[in-house]
Amino acid sequence: MAFYWLLCLFICFFSYHISPSVQRELEYECVDIYKQPAFQHPSMKDHQIQTRPSAEFQAMLSMEPEPEAADLVAGTSEERCPKGQVPIHRPQINYTNNFIHPERMISEANLQYAIIKPFDNYTRTYGGASALFNIYKPRVLKDQFSKAWVWLNHRENDTISSIQFGWAVHTGLYPDDRPRLTTFWISGRHQNGCYNAMCRGGYVQVHKTIYPGMVYDKFSVLGKKQYDTHLLVGQDTKTKNWLLMTKRTLIGYWQSHIYSMEGVSKIYFGGYAGGPYGATSPPMGAGTFPKQVWRIKNLSCFMKQLKIFYDDGLYDIDSNGFEEYVNSPECYGVWYRQFELGSGEMLTFGGPGGQCGMTT
Repeated sequence: MAFYWLLCLFICFFSYHISPSVQRELEYECVDIYKQPAFQHPSMKDHQIQTRPSAEFQAMLSMEPEPEAADLVAGTSEERCPKGQVPIHRPQINYTNNFIHPERMISEANLQYAIIKPFDNYTRTYGGASALFNIYKPRVLKDQFSKAWVWLNHRENDTISSIQFGWAVHTGLYPDDRPRLTTFWISGRHQNGCYNAMCRGGYVQVHKTIYPGMVYDKFSVLGKKQYDTHLLVGQDTKTKNWLLMTKRTLIGYWQSHIYSMEGVSKIYFGGYAGGPYGATSPPMGAGTFPKQVWRIKNLSCFMKQLKIFYDDGLYDIDSNGFEEYVNSPECYGVWYRQFELGSGEMLTFGGPGGQCGMTT
């Protein structure tokens, strides 16, 4: 009998310590770098993988100080995959959508924005953007999402191409409600849109540790310790690929031949939440309106060090070219705080959600 109880205790102890790591392991698979989904497209047959930014692109980045983000994912931890392989997140379903434009209201969905956007008469061509993202874990229900997000949009006639990135809590895409590094892209050649590395001929994963779909285990609590991460997407000046990076580390990229966007005409920064049509909307950011907590040491969910690529460098965004936009002010808010010493251009956003724009 004593042996039986000891055996039970051992099994419980072993399961307690091992099962969480097994759970995480099942969310991605290590695949040969040349057999990842991107290379299942015929046009990628002879593609040579770009393993680091070009010297020209690195020189452009070196003109700016190192981002001040906490080093949550610097790529120095133990590699997840063996040499020659990369981690690819396994989605719950083949999830796609085409909700790409902050002013294109789609009646079949419940989409909410608290962002800054360029003035309509402000025209310029950009080569990408970067930001320091404050990480929270908003409470979302089934088939809802809540994001801290950047849109890089290019319009050609009636076609919009877009690369989008940030962190997301997305219960339709992921098996839980933890915040994760998330990307989305859509182009004239792929109008359904695609998250992360889910499409043939789409995103090319390079890094062995950091990947779209990866969980941010540490997240902020309002009024307490804050966590953040730096993300950047920019078009390499030499290869023309669109690089996804954190600080100076290359995570992966969208290949220029497949994603043929020539520059970015509109850039949006801020919060994005949604779910099924007719349902209540989920919280965004810290779940509070930005100006409710501005006197507290730690602000409501923020994005700062907002920068844009144009000409031959990476610069703070032009505050005279952007305005605040919220489509459901009864549920969410955004507060664009222009240049602050040590923070650069900065915005705070969020809200509790609820019955946004719905009549009873």
